[in-house]
Amino acid sequence: MASFNNLFSLTVSAIRSHGLFRTFKQILVIGIPKSGKLVGKDEFGNEYYENRNDPVFRGRWVLYSKWNVDASQVPAEWHHWLHSMTDDVPTAETVPKPFFARRHTENVTGSTGAFKTYSTVTPKIESWAPVAKSR
Repeated sequence: MASFNNLFSLTVSAIRSHGLFRTFKQILVIGIPKSGKLVGKDEFGNEYYENRNDPVFRGRWVLYSKWNVDASQVPAEWHHWLHSMTDDVPTAETVPKPFFARRHTENVTGSTGAFKTYSTVTPKIESWAPVAKSR
């Protein structure tokens, strides 16, 4: 009964904090409703939250902008912040990007955007095509 009360109070506080739609999305994606302070957004639309009252290493989380959740959608600077490697929120001033750095792209393996190999060599053996004689 205590876990049901805890889950109910978490759901109510999440609805107050984020609204009904975002709380429902959290339950579908994360599995549990969470409430916390919005810390920032990245260039892909992902939102990063923090709750200092949660246990250690569970107080920071991300709400992805896409429904297909993949950890490779998080840029490197926000990965550092999520895993408590730094307490500084990533901005242009706190994390300067070198001139040679490329824009972050997510891993597209297993999706429609994945690289597909194809052969440019003509086959050495042709498949047999049966020819039926007329009777």
